[in-house]
Amino acid sequence: MEVAPGIHRIETPLENRLNCLYLFVGSQRTLLIDSGLGSTPGKSLLPYLDALGLHSRQIHYVITTHADIDHMGGNAAVRTLSPDALFMCHELDRRMIEDLALLIDERYGEFRTAHGIFESTETLAWMHAHAQGTSIDLALSGNERIHLGSGWLVEVLHTPGHSRGHLSVADPRSGSIVVADAVLGQTLLTQDGRSAFPPIYRYVDSYLETIQRLQNIPITPTTALLTSHFPVLRGQDITEFLHESRNFVNRVEQALIDELMGSGQAYTMRELINALSRQLGDWADGTALVNPFQGHLERLISNRQVLIGQRDDLVTFKYCSIPSGSKKRRKTDATTHAT
Repeated sequence: MEVAPGIHRIETPLENRLNCLYLFVGSQRTLLIDSGLGSTPGKSLLPYLDALGLHSRQIHYVITTHADIDHMGGNAAVRTLSPDALFMCHELDRRMIEDLALLIDERYGEFRTAHGIFESTETLAWMHAHAQGTSIDLALSGNERIHLGSGWLVEVLHTPGHSRGHLSVADPRSGSIVVADAVLGQTLLTQDGRSAFPPIYRYVDSYLETIQRLQNIPITPTTALLTSHFPVLRGQDITEFLHESRNFVNRVEQALIDELMGSGQAYTMRELINALSRQLGDWADGTALVNPFQGHLERLISNRQVLIGQRDDLVTFKYCSIPSGSKKRRKTDATTHAT
């Protein structure tokens, strides 16, 4: 469906959830944002292009917002359908977008050694069956502009937190912005509106800065906040969604502090998830909390509020008091990585 002049939202199934691609159709050039799973281009993108009277070879640009299976999985298929298209992503996510094995190892396997948390054999098989990487032609850093014809310029924004190199695309003409997974509210939803799993953000300071950046954007009658897994948001719904996103971050940090400080005991990551999952959301499985929990615990360790230890080859976390005058200044996650 066309959600703003020239901006089309292509809704595709992702098991029991919604996954969306976005197509910017200008008078001279067309931009595709994300490619979905490996089967998405053939099943969803091509029929939509046909309905618009466009051929896949008329896609000039492809931006992958970030390194996740449901956003880059169809890149190889789009490369075949649109061989002249220029593929782009942020430099910080490039390696994982190009290399599926690296994505699985570094993003989905990050917590195997320290916390004993990793994807099942079945999930890994599903990933290999539904995604294939391809080379990226141009790495971006944010603040680029793309000309689509007749004076229509869209702006690329670096919106990290969910991943280090997450990108969003803003349309000054309508005031709309494709944020993909840059902000995720207080829960991911199934297609029938039930809670699916927790918001996944990994770099807390960066995520909060992204939320603030979006909160600073003026909301006009034509503004649309365009995510990958939620309905189109407009007006007051945008304000509430961004507030929910920030509030969830605050709740997670306070819940971790209260649990660790209240017990005085050392917890493994799995023990923290089991203790707090039901308090934070109505999910059947809260394992994905490992991502925000890791980010928050890194902040608390940096602030000398939490000490790390070890038990049965797993990392443990224990609350400690902050010595007077010893609080360390934190760098933002993106800056720390870049340096």
